[in-house]
Amino acid sequence: MLVPVILKGGRTELVSKDELQHLIATEQVLYFKRSDGWAVFERDNMRHEKKPFGGADRREHEVYARD
Repeated sequence: MLVPVILKGGRTELVSKDELQHLIATEQVLYFKRSDGWAVFERDNMRHEKKPFGGADRREHEVYARD
């Protein structure tokens, strides 16, 4: 599926999701189309690099302990 984007400089393109990720990471995109409308780079929520989970690991709870 191709995603409509508006790049800095005003050029419009249809790009793959991988290309969109690259354009976002290199800050070349101004807007891109989501299912619910246009997203504005640096204003709307974006996907960010995943950070390690810092909470308790529930898989190590005593309920799951093997004897």
